[in-house]
Parts: sequence; C-alpha cells; structure tokens
Amino acid sequence: MNQSISTPTTSDFPQQSLLKSVGLHVLPGALTTVSFLLFKPMHDSSGFPPLLAYLLAVLLVDLPVLLGVMLYEGKKRNGRYSLEGVVLYRDKVSWKTFALVFVGAFVVIYVLMMVMTPVSSFLTEAVFSGLPDWMFLEEPTQYQAYAKNVLMVVFTLQLILTGVALPWVEELYFRGYLLPRLSRYGRWAPLLGGLFFGLYHVWQLFGFPTVFLIGAALGYVVWWKRDVRISISLHVFNNALMILIALMLALAT
Repeated sequence: MNQSISTPTTSDFPQQSLLKSVGLHVLPGALTTVSFLLFKPMHDSSGFPPLLAYLLAVLLVDLPVLLGVMLYEGKKRNGRYSLEGVVLYRDKVSWKTFALVFVGAFVVIYVLMMVMTPVSSFLTEAVFSGLPDWMFLEEPTQYQAYAKNVLMVVFTLQLILTGVALPWVEELYFRGYLLPRLSRYGRWAPLLGGLFFGLYHVWQLFGFPTVFLIGAALGYVVWWKRDVRISISLHVFNNALMILIALMLALAT
C-alpha cells in the first residue's frame, strides 16, 4: 500500500482516551451555545438579528477555546505557545492531487447536503419544533424585518468569522489535532470524529445528520491524504459560499 494512504496507527500519533476526545469535541460547542443563549436577550433592542449574538459567541468563546486548547497543548509539548506537534496530518500533497481531491470531495459534500436536507427538515419538525424561530439562523425569512444595510454589516461579519476564521480553526482543531489522536480506531476514526463533530454543533442539533456526514467526509479526506490543508480549503469554501447565498436570499426578500 502506498505510504501516503496507509492507515494511521497508535505508533504514528499520541492518543487520547475516548472520554477525553468526546469532551474536547463537545465542550467548545456547549460553551458557545450557552453564550449564544445569553447574548441573544442582551442585544434584542439593538436592531440587529439574533445572528449577531451567535457571531459574538463565536468571536468571544468558540474561537478562543479552540485556539486556547491547542496552544495550551503546544505549551506543554514545546515549552512555548506553538502548534508544532499539536496539529498533525501536515503532509503536503501535490497541487494536482490537491485539486482533484478538492473537486471530488466538494461534489460529495454537496450531494450529502442535498440528500440530507429532507432528513434535517423532518428532524426539525418532529423533534425540534419547540425551539424559538430565531435559533434557526439559516432560515432566510427571519431577516425580512431588518434593513438591508444592517444585513450587509451582519453578513459581512459572518463571512469573516464563520466563513473563514472559524472553519479554518475548526479544521486545525478537529481534523488536525483531535482526529490523529483517534487513529487507533483505523478507518473508524473519521466516522467517530464526524459523530463528535456533529455533537459539537449543539446550537444546531436539528442539522446533526448533515453536519455528522460532512464532518466524516472531511475526516476521511484528511485521514486518507494526511493533508489538513485540503479540509481547511473545503470547509472555508463551502461556508463562505453558503453565507454569500444566504446574503443574496436575504437581500432579495
């Protein structure tokens, strides 16, 4: 078997207990969700949509926690705040391979999103219908009450934070830091990582099936090629594209 696609083993990377891995996956999302719920009533009279409360939670809680855990690990390992030896899967595939894998994986992710949309809709109606409407941040109708200049400001901030910064850091954290430390599970590791990645999104568990499968797909790409740059590019591109589409839909209503 080609070395670049060999199955990672416990001899390749340091391992974490399953309980610790679950905690490191889920805790940042839980803290972000609590912060989102706390920030929302604080800005109700601000004239901005609830999306701003979520973005503040990302900026003040989610990003600092994800980066903080990795930098703390780097401090213990290297004696300084560094990601060296913390973020793994850093092999660099050729640009031709990068492009081919990127296109193929993006098609797979897009198909997964299309297939799982009805499942998420059913789950929303059957299980999460009691949630307030403002928690469904991707629902374009909730933005109809806001001025277009307000939406431009909020969606621009969203593009910066959850379109670029957060997916970049999430890939370093979930696929570069945590996934290699599950490598003792072999081909099951990306599936486990995808499951825990879905649970990390506590604020949108109604979308769990889609997030779970996308997380697993990103994990398998990185596990296969051992190049976290591919999943970073896929995640950033997909999120930024979805935000731009949401902005256009919101401005058109």
